[in-house]
Amino acid sequence: MSNENDDKYESRDEVLETASRQRDLSGANLSGLDLSEIELTGLKMEGANLSGCNLTKATIAAINMAGVNLAQAQLNEARIGAANMSKANLQGAQLKAANIGAVNLEEADLTGADLSESKWFGVNVTGANFEDATTTDAQAAAVDWSKAKVPPAQIPEPLPIPPWLPAVFAGMVMLFVVVIVLIVARKRKKPD
Repeated sequence: MSNENDDKYESRDEVLETASRQRDLSGANLSGLDLSEIELTGLKMEGANLSGCNLTKATIAAINMAGVNLAQAQLNEARIGAANMSKANLQGAQLKAANIGAVNLEEADLTGADLSESKWFGVNVTGANFEDATTTDAQAAAVDWSKAKVPPAQIPEPLPIPPWLPAVFAGMVMLFVVVIVLIVARKRKKPD
């Protein structure tokens, strides 16, 4: 492969080498590669072609993937977070049991995608198309499905509150109160 990003990458090693050296795979053609369990973090991948890629159990985070082509990609059990995937093509993508959080999917096309057993948290779906998407046993929180161009036929169930969360919240409130009391007490003891 030459240094041009629009050339076809032939191997996982080539992708990893370029990603570590340049941090920019915008417009790159990675179609059909086996990138399972890869970590794609802190990269620019705008307009990259990952159609048909195997990204099973991949970690995709802190990344700009606006306009990326992930049609027919395998993203089962992937962890996707803090990602801009606006206008992404995810037609027919497999995201079974994927964890998706703090992701911008504005105007993305998820037509026919399999989102079964996936978990969604804080995802922007404004203008996204979920026509014929499968959401069996999917769960979501802080996702406004009404803003989607075509919401899923079966809206994912709300994520349950973990049993430990109320205790953590109560502990944080108590810590905050103690800190405030100590600050007030310290100010009262200081001579003017």
